[in-house]
Amino acid sequence: MTTSVKGITMPTFLLHITVKPEYQSEAVETLAEIQRLSLVDEGCVDFIWLRHEEDGNKFTLFERWESQQNLDDHLAKIIPVWEKFAHCLEGDPVSQSVRAVTELA
Repeated sequence: MTTSVKGITMPTFLLHITVKPEYQSEAVETLAEIQRLSLVDEGCVDFIWLRHEEDGNKFTLFERWESQQNLDDHLAKIIPVWEKFAHCLEGDPVSQSVRAVTELA
């Protein structure tokens, strides 16, 4: 695992999605596959989909990359999977850029 050093910022994001209730099973399968594919991408530090316990239609992704180039390469590869998955979504995904506190200290 790559560690963060003060002054070095790794692209880190939370992505929140809501799926239509009738697509919960497809969402779980697809997001698990996206996670498996992403974890082997060069520069992937963390990539995990989380399902909200209070609402099974909501999912949050935590992802962290060694560099912006690694993230860009990943996005180029994964876009076709997202395009096939888009019909499952209720509304637009919401992305949040975050930073590890160890990068700030």
